[in-house]
Amino acid sequence: MEELKKNEDALGFKLLLIDGKGMLEKTRGIIADKGITIPVLLDSRQYSREVLGTMYTPTTYVIDAEGRIRCRLVGHSEDFNTIVAGVLSRI
Repeated sequence: MEELKKNEDALGFKLLLIDGKGMLEKTRGIIADKGITIPVLLDSRQYSREVLGTMYTPTTYVIDAEGRIRCRLVGHSEDFNTIVAGVLSRI
């Protein structure tokens, strides 16, 4: 994920993480432990769950410039960077 962050400008996208439970202290700890530098939106009202239908963590969405969901990945994948980069190359 951090590798994708380094390529945002070159690939023409922005990476944002959403904490669908809005648990500030727990999220801060995870971010610190994993060295995450990607912006995190704390969604304590579970708006993302309501609008996007997010039921599991992690869930990854690739949303194009027109706001269309181009890809949805549920769960962790060792091939995350490759999968997302492939979707981005086709947008």
